[in-house]
Formats: sequence, C-alpha cells, structure tokens
Amino acid sequence: MQTTCRPRATGSACQPGAPAAPWRRVRAAGAALLALALAACGAADNDGAAGTAADADTAAVAGSASVPVGALPGNDLAGALDRLNAARAVARTCGTTPMPAVAPLRWNAALEQAAIGHSEWMQANNTFSHTGAGGSSVGTRATAAGYPWKSVGENIAAGQPDVARVIAAWLASPGHCMNIMHADFVDVALALKPGTSSNTYRTWWTLDFGRPR
Repeated sequence: MQTTCRPRATGSACQPGAPAAPWRRVRAAGAALLALALAACGAADNDGAAGTAADADTAAVAGSASVPVGALPGNDLAGALDRLNAARAVARTCGTTPMPAVAPLRWNAALEQAAIGHSEWMQANNTFSHTGAGGSSVGTRATAAGYPWKSVGENIAAGQPDVARVIAAWLASPGHCMNIMHADFVDVALALKPGTSSNTYRTWWTLDFGRPR
C-alpha cells in the first residue's frame, strides 16, 4: 500500500475529517513490508507458487503483455469496478480503523496505463515492490502516464488468480483496505500481468487510485 499527497497551503490534501495518522506518507520500506505480507497471504492460499497449475484464464495469456483486467476471460473490468465500489458503499473496519462508506470510484485511462506499466515491470524483474523502473513511485508513474494528481495511492498483489480473490485479500489487509476506502480518491484502475514458469508468482496485480488537480 502506498499513498502520496500533494500538500495544500492549509494542510494535508488527503483526508479532511479523517484520522491523521493512517494517512501520513508511507515510506518505501513500510510499503514493501505491507506488500510482501499480502503476497504471502496469496501464497498461503496456494495461489502464489510458480509451479502450481494456473487456471485456464491465466494460462491462456501467460507471457503476454500487461493488460487491464477486463481483457482477460473471466476477469471483467466492469465487474472489478463494481466490486471496488460495492466495498466502498459499506462502512467497514480496516484493521482497527473504522472507515465510513464513501462515494464510488470511476475508471481512469491514465491510471490504467500507470498500473499496466508497473505490473509489467514487476513481472519482468520478478520483484514485488512499489518502487518501480528507475526508482519510480506511484506518483511519478501517474504523472508520466498523464494523470495530473492531487493525491494518489497504490495497492499491489501477487499470486491471486482472479479479481474476486485479489480484492478480498486487499480488504483483509488494513493498509490496503484503507486505500480502497479512502474518501479522497475518485479515480481508479486495475491491471494484471500474468507470470511465466520462471516467475515466483503466476499473477502480478496493480491497483492505482487518484484524485486529479
């Protein structure tokens, strides 16, 4: 989980009316630890090992370029957005932090390109990190993709075979859950990169959030 905000003159850009502590800028090391914990969760569900049999949808596209989720059979883009918005429509507790229901997200093509690029980079380098190509962060990737942001966030995961299970894993992880329930975010995109037999994981997921300037 990674959240970055451009500060306003009067204070934080991220969370008007929300508890301040969970929304401070996440350092790279902390984000990596949260992300690795989520990957381990996928492996514990037998979704992460490269040697396990991939389901038909993943096997059919293994080795292809990164794609938005909707391009994969059985992983519908509209369905992914519906799942995220259904989660946001219900008040929930992320870890120990109560989060109110919030407005729905809309799909954003620029964030989609940023998410695709990062999933592709993680798979190609067989690595799992919010720090990407050339030391990039979610903020620099969003900017490079043409998204003029006020605040951005990112969830990553590896190993989960489908949209339902990756969203469920994020909702079960406090920091990732808080990004999904983040009231400041209005835009979103999700991308999946299938792995190959040489990868640690068979899937590489990137979920990018944003609020434009």
